[in-house]
Amino acid sequence: MDMSQYRDLFVAEAREHLARMGDNVLALEKDPAHAELIDSLFRNAHSIKGMAASMDYPGIADLAHKMEELIDRVRKGTSVFDGEAADLLFAGIDHLGRLVGDVAEGRSGSGDYGELGSRLLAHGIVSTGGSERRLPAGGETASPAHQPPPRTEAGEPAPEVEDGQRTVRVKADLLDRLISITGELITSKNRLVDLGMELASEKLSEATGALARQVRELHNEVMAVRMLPFATICERLPRMVRDLSRKYDKQVSLVIEGKENCLDRGILEVLADPLVHILRNAVDHGIELPAERVAAGKSGEGRIVLSVRREQDHIVVAVEDDGRGMDSGALVAVALAKGLISEEAGAALSPQEALMLTCLPGFSTAAAVTEISGRGVGMDAVQAAIRQIGGVVSIHSAKGEGSRIQLKLPLTVAIIQVLLLACSTMTLAVPVTAVQRTVELDRRALTCEGDRLFADIGGETVPLVGLDRLLGLSPGADAGEVVSLLLIDRGEDMVGVMAERVLGQAEVFVKPLGRPLAKLKGLAGGAILGDGRVIFILDLPNLLEPLRWQRFVAGSGAGDEKGGIR
Repeated sequence: MDMSQYRDLFVAEAREHLARMGDNVLALEKDPAHAELIDSLFRNAHSIKGMAASMDYPGIADLAHKMEELIDRVRKGTSVFDGEAADLLFAGIDHLGRLVGDVAEGRSGSGDYGELGSRLLAHGIVSTGGSERRLPAGGETASPAHQPPPRTEAGEPAPEVEDGQRTVRVKADLLDRLISITGELITSKNRLVDLGMELASEKLSEATGALARQVRELHNEVMAVRMLPFATICERLPRMVRDLSRKYDKQVSLVIEGKENCLDRGILEVLADPLVHILRNAVDHGIELPAERVAAGKSGEGRIVLSVRREQDHIVVAVEDDGRGMDSGALVAVALAKGLISEEAGAALSPQEALMLTCLPGFSTAAAVTEISGRGVGMDAVQAAIRQIGGVVSIHSAKGEGSRIQLKLPLTVAIIQVLLLACSTMTLAVPVTAVQRTVELDRRALTCEGDRLFADIGGETVPLVGLDRLLGLSPGADAGEVVSLLLIDRGEDMVGVMAERVLGQAEVFVKPLGRPLAKLKGLAGGAILGDGRVIFILDLPNLLEPLRWQRFVAGSGAGDEKGGIR
């Protein structure tokens, strides 16, 4: 019987079992006598063995069997679950993951693990006086060999049933295609709406209104299908924190809150690596050694909390630790020593702004380069990735009191709401999620200090910069006595971006830019409006970044003929 048709299903199920095994081993390190965890660990190893045997992947089946043997000895009391057992099982999980990855890429799924297999079988046996601890009534029993997945009459894998609902596995490429088609429908809908307004046709407007509602419903359903629980990218994080803490002789616990919250798949794909960087920094730089923590009046075990929650039209992901915190003065000194900022800029930085120095390329406080830190790319990579999806990074910390790094993310990156802006001779767009709010001010309410422009917004003095100047465009027509401001929250401060006019709001399908436009800083993509015009979507936080350290706002020449407010 040809089993290759079941390969994708095998890979998906095997990876789910491996993820559960990793969670079980982590939990057992804290409670080695937890019978239910041991039984769950055994069941998952046994399932992988049975599936691999039925699919004729002997290498995977053999290694899973050796892991199952160790777990079974722990269940029966003839072996103990200790740090060595955990290390062996983690090594087995890692190796099985690589073998399953080989199968996913069409290879045989076999490999050399002879020493690991021997160590799994030889892990210390505990004498019990000739008897074995028996399982309690209702305990785990060997399950029958895994059978090939059931098939429908059409020859397709039968739908799974979870919690009384029928579910099927769908390839990610198909979901991407669905969102692309939905985006094109939105573009066509916008075109029909514009035509209805041009022709002043009541019937056409009614039809396009009905179409708009149906497209919106389709969009909501497609986006719901693309949503995945945050737990999807959390599986490897506890294991990573555990391994790093052991490597550096630290005691660290990771708590994950809100893992059931769902995010768009496109957001999750980008978010995975930044979280790895942040957690590595927390373990390496943030959490102290046990003796140092005790001397400071803390528990010997450090605590890191990773949380996710939804706030209106944003997702907020935060990583908070109770470690040594950051000294803003020391950060400025390091940046000056490395030549990353000028002395003038360093002296002008607020403590909150100084924390953001950690996001500069090349910035690192590590005394030596290690495999984890010291190269100055960690937080720089985090900020670049988060900006790529229109998010904002903010850092809060106090010396001796720990640190909190917060990522504010949009709900989706495919079909978004944008503000349309007039700038010089162009119409540009900015994601609504990047703008805290818009304000219209009388030009006479603005103040000028040297070459900088400011506005008083709700009692807060906000620096201003002209959008045309940011983009290097020639000034447009005079906008009159009213100034249109976009207030941009950069995490630790706020900047007002001046546009000639805010033209309105639109729902657009974001298309990636090809080369060479993709290389231009400050462009997040493109879109097509209902009248057929192609517009650029701006990445304002990225455009504003150089101003943070140069202390340059609005008008290096505010009010001159090249930019600023005229």
